[in-house]
Amino acid sequence: MILAHKPYRKQDYAVGDGVFLSQRQVNVLEQLNQGLSNKQIAHNLGVAEPTIKMHVSALLRAFGVQNRVQVLLRAKDMGFV
Repeated sequence: MILAHKPYRKQDYAVGDGVFLSQRQVNVLEQLNQGLSNKQIAHNLGVAEPTIKMHVSALLRAFGVQNRVQVLLRAKDMGFV
């Protein structure tokens, strides 16, 4: 799993080209890795579902991919999950 038990440090989440995942994006990525839906993630994090959609879109851009599965595959290749 992602570095969930360590304090968040921006430099630990460098995606490339000066792109870093935010702490909230890391939280969303962890829950995507558990196979949760946007609705479930929103409930778990105490935010609205559109907020999760925004974070998922940001993850797609950060990893340069087009869907959630590709995000997880890229994150795995980079050692995030």
